Amino acid sequence: MSRDRRATIMDFVERASGALDKVDYYRLLNISSAADDETVRSAYYKYAASLHPDVHGLDVDSEYRRKLTAVFSRVVEAYKVLSVPEQRARYDRELAKGHLRLSMGADVSKDTPAITDPSALRFYKLAMAATNDGDLKSALMNLRFALQKEPDNELLKSELAKAEKGKK
Repeated sequence: MSRDRRATIMDFVERASGALDKVDYYRLLNISSAADDETVRSAYYKYAASLHPDVHGLDVDSEYRRKLTAVFSRVVEAYKVLSVPEQRARYDRELAKGHLRLSMGADVSKDTPAITDPSALRFYKLAMAATNDGDLKSALMNLRFALQKEPDNELLKSELAKAEKGKK
């Protein structure tokens, strides 16, 4: 990869990582909401080819790798939703309500819960997805991880209490 190409990608990753929770899948892939399947696929492959963490090797710093992985994961998420007609129709309905994501089977709205630590938020989302899938063991584990990051968070405490009751 040329030095100029790498610099362009790094700039994109920096900008995109800060905006991930503010853009919908169409905007992330830089396509119209009326885009056909081939356009969605082409946009995905264009981004995936340059954003896949393995393409960047091991010589990048850990903070950049974290951002790169987050952006790449969101591009994959966007493709998985927009490439399946039923998921795309559901996403379009949710987008009309202001929800920017459909993540792991759970709707994630632009109004993110009052969780400030990114790791805690990630564990919370994983817990909610596990709960939706009926996997209480994973939900409990992820909520406990989230609480380790934000031990005083009332939302996390409440969700953990609900999950523990469901475990019985």
